[in-house]
Amino acid sequence: MDKILYIVSATHLVLCPFTKVEESFNIQAMHDILYSKTNLSQYDHLEFPGVVPRTFLGPLFISMLSLPFVSVLQYFQFSKMFSQLLVRAVLSIVVVTSIKYFIKSIAKVFGNGVGNWFIILTASQYHLMFYSSRPLPNIMAFPLVMVALSSWIRGKHTLLIWSSAIAVLIFRSELVIYLGIIILMELLYKRLKLFRGLKIGFLAAATVLSASIVIDSIFWGRPVWPEGEVLWFNTVLNRSSEWGTTPFLWYFYSAIPRGVAFSILLIPFGVIYDVRVTRLLIPTLMFVLIYSILPHKELRFIIYVFPVLNVSAATCCNRVWRTRFRPKGFKNLIALVFCVGHIIGNLAFTVILLSAAIKNYPGGHAMTLLHTFEYNHLDANYTIHIDNLAAQTGVTRFTQLSDHWMYSKKENLKPGCEELMSFTHLIVGSSSRDNEEMLHYRNTHGVMSTVPGFSHISFNYNTFPPLKIKTKTQIFLLKKKYIKSGVKQNIKKIVEEFKNEQDPEKKIDLNLDLLDKSTKRNKISKNK
Repeated sequence: MDKILYIVSATHLVLCPFTKVEESFNIQAMHDILYSKTNLSQYDHLEFPGVVPRTFLGPLFISMLSLPFVSVLQYFQFSKMFSQLLVRAVLSIVVVTSIKYFIKSIAKVFGNGVGNWFIILTASQYHLMFYSSRPLPNIMAFPLVMVALSSWIRGKHTLLIWSSAIAVLIFRSELVIYLGIIILMELLYKRLKLFRGLKIGFLAAATVLSASIVIDSIFWGRPVWPEGEVLWFNTVLNRSSEWGTTPFLWYFYSAIPRGVAFSILLIPFGVIYDVRVTRLLIPTLMFVLIYSILPHKELRFIIYVFPVLNVSAATCCNRVWRTRFRPKGFKNLIALVFCVGHIIGNLAFTVILLSAAIKNYPGGHAMTLLHTFEYNHLDANYTIHIDNLAAQTGVTRFTQLSDHWMYSKKENLKPGCEELMSFTHLIVGSSSRDNEEMLHYRNTHGVMSTVPGFSHISFNYNTFPPLKIKTKTQIFLLKKKYIKSGVKQNIKKIVEEFKNEQDPEKKIDLNLDLLDKSTKRNKISKNK
C-alpha cells in the first residue's frame, strides 16, 4: 500500500517539472556536480552565491545516487531536462522511503490499521507530496527528521542523536528546537542516560561539523560552516524578516490547516481515542510555538510536523473504521461518512492547488518554448538573456539545452540598454507589449511568444466546476528582427575577390562559393 506515496509523489513531479528560486541553489549545484564535475570555476554559486552560503552535502548525496542514470542519459544524448527530472525523482524516492520507515515505526506502536490510514491521508494531502521532490534545504533535512522520529519511537537513541546532528548542523539549524525537545524528554524520563547522551552527541557533532566545514569550504573557496552563517543571519541578525513577516500564530491558523487540509478536524479526536498520540504531539506543537517567534514564516519551515499530525488523524479514522459495525450504528455511520468524506475533500483541495501550481512556472515554460521554436538552430551562436522573473520561476542550468548558445542571467540591466540590445533573444517579464519595459524593443525585436502564469482562482456557481484557474501574461519571448549571421559579409567579400581575381579556374571556385553562400542566405531569409 505504501507504493501509493511513490506514485502520488511522481505525479506531482511530472505535472510540475520546474523549480522555483527557493530551490535554486540545490538544483544548480546538482547540475554542476553532474556536468561540470571538478571544474569548480564553472559552478553557478560562484556567480550567484545567494544571500547566505548553503551546504553542498545534500546535492552531493543526491547527485551520487543519480550519477549512473544521468550517465546513461548523457550517453544516449537525452535532453538535460530529463536529468532534472531524474535528480528530483531520486530525491523523491529518498523522502518517501523515509516516510515509509516512519510508517513502519507507527504501525509497530499503533497497529497496521493506523499505518494504512496514515498512507491514505498523506497521499490525499497536497503539500507534503508536492514538496517531496523539491530540492529545498527543508526537504533535504526531512528524511533525517523522519529517521530521528522513528528512532525515538523505537527507542534507538544512537540513531536519534546522529540523525538529529546531521539535520541540525548541516541542513536546518532550527530543528535543534524540535529534535532537542525530544532528546530532552528522553533524558527527563531517564530513557536516555545523560553521560551516554553527551558522549554520543559530542562525537556526532564533531564528526558532522568537521565534514561540513571541510567539504563546503572546498566548494565555496573559503573556510565556511554554511548552516552556522544561516543561523546567524536568520536568528541573531533577524535578516530573514526582510522577506516578509506574518503574525505570531500564522503557522496555527494558516500553514497547518493548509498542510493537512480537512484532516485537521480529526486531530483532536486522535488524542482522545489514544493517549499515546499525545507523546508525539507535545514536542511537535512546542516546536511550532517556539519557532513562531521568528517573524518570517513559510509553510515549508514546519513541513516536518505534518506526518506527526497525520498520525493523530489516522488514529481517529482507524478507530471509527474498526467500530463501524458495532451498535449505536447511526453515530458510527456519521463518523465513518465524515472520515471517508474528508479524504474526498482533501483530494479536491489537492486538485485545485496542483492546477494552480502547474501554471506557476512561466520561466520554465518560456525556456521550453524558446528551445522548441529554435530547435533547428541549436548549433547557432545565439545569445539569450533571462530576466529576474524567468530566473525565479523555472529556469535552471538543466533547462539550458544548447551547448552553443550563451545564456546570461546578468542582473540590474536597464531595459533597452546597449548590453541587452546585443542579445539575440530576450526573455522579459512583462504583462503587456505596451508596458514601459517593453517599449524599448518595439522596433528592434519581434515577439516569438507570450507565456501566461497563474493569476488567481475565480468562483462562479453557474459553471462546473465552479472554480477556475485564471492566468495572465507574465513573460515575453523576444527575438531580434535582424540577426547578423555573417553570410551577408561573406558574400560581399567573395564578390570583391571575384572582381580582382585574374585566374579563370579560381574565378570558377569563387563563383561556386558565392552560389553556396547565396543559397544559405535565402534559407535564412525564409526562416525569418
